[in-house]
Amino acid sequence: MSDKTIAQVDKRACTGCGLCALKCPRKAIALKPDDEGFLGPVLDAALCIDCGLCLKTCPATDVAETLIYREPRTYFAAIIADEELLLKSSSGGVFGVLAKRYIEELGGYVCGCVYNENMQAVHTVTNKWEEVVRMFGSKYVQSRAAHCFPEITKLLQADKQVLFVGTACQIAALRLYLGDKYEKLLCVEILCHGVPSPVLFEKYVAHLEKKLGGTVLDVQFRNKEKHGWGSEHRTCVVYEKKGRIKKHRPTLPAYFSAFFYGLNLRESCYQCRYAQLARVADLTIGDFWGAYHKYGKFFTEGISVVCINTVGGKQCIDALREQFAFFEELPEAQAVRSNDNFYHSIPRPRERDAFYQKNMRYRGLWKKAYLSKTYRRKTLASIYGAFVPPKIRYALHRIRREK
Repeated sequence: MSDKTIAQVDKRACTGCGLCALKCPRKAIALKPDDEGFLGPVLDAALCIDCGLCLKTCPATDVAETLIYREPRTYFAAIIADEELLLKSSSGGVFGVLAKRYIEELGGYVCGCVYNENMQAVHTVTNKWEEVVRMFGSKYVQSRAAHCFPEITKLLQADKQVLFVGTACQIAALRLYLGDKYEKLLCVEILCHGVPSPVLFEKYVAHLEKKLGGTVLDVQFRNKEKHGWGSEHRTCVVYEKKGRIKKHRPTLPAYFSAFFYGLNLRESCYQCRYAQLARVADLTIGDFWGAYHKYGKFFTEGISVVCINTVGGKQCIDALREQFAFFEELPEAQAVRSNDNFYHSIPRPRERDAFYQKNMRYRGLWKKAYLSKTYRRKTLASIYGAFVPPKIRYALHRIRREK
């Protein structure tokens, strides 16, 4: 087989973006799930013409280095003023005000991740606010985005404003697909911890539907309605049962904890070439976990860290300054300490090999997530977070801080 094809890319480095299949002029590449349920390219040698286009535009190769912005970066802690949007957001609500500007002020389009009718995570392009609302909140499963790239290209060529929100590898794939730089495209990167398998997520949804006796409509991993801004104990499952919409809040959600501990991620996530201070997006947004240590209080409404990587990113944020209730510049060292996905990949757990078995089943996930030797301490922290009321936890934090 030729050394010009995507077959030369190590499977462990492949991000599953789908760009190679989209670029292939002979449709010789198909995306298929592996034993763990992660999509990857399968090459039909009989159709391949050895053009090398798939390898030249693969974001898992060194071509990615040409996409990195190396301009001086600035960092901010931010909370938006719109309380309704803030509640729907996972952290400080920055995506909400960005999307609203593109839809309502610029007459543009937003491309982001939603659950489709089959509860699969997919990117979609829209200029309708009711569709943008479906993009709110964290969806901890790998989404498919490449099918949106041709539509984004047409919009940009028609001189439309486009906001694309995704992971760094998805943004790299989009920029490689476009080739040219478009001034009316703004890429916003969600700081990424890694992506679990779509097939595992399907099994999780099937498990929930069997347990609840209804049809799952939404899985909100960072829901703030009951406990405010937090992590693994904020999952809210929205489902329909006998014509009524109900909500279920699992006490110790094993799927999210497996994600949080790094047990169910794609292999490329443990060696992500985009986990570095210099980024591929105009803006990088994530949770500002260091806010308590800096300000001495808990932001139960959520707070974001924002990294401005380009002139275009700065211009956009400057235009939105009045939309923030809180906006303060941060030193780089403090900003990156607040979210370690800025500068390194999550370590690959030693239990990762055992997590995904040949005949993968959802049953037994709780045991895999919580009872491994590596994560006994985190399991205790999970139990503490799930069962100790927030007011008591906050009081204990204050006592420790005062000491």
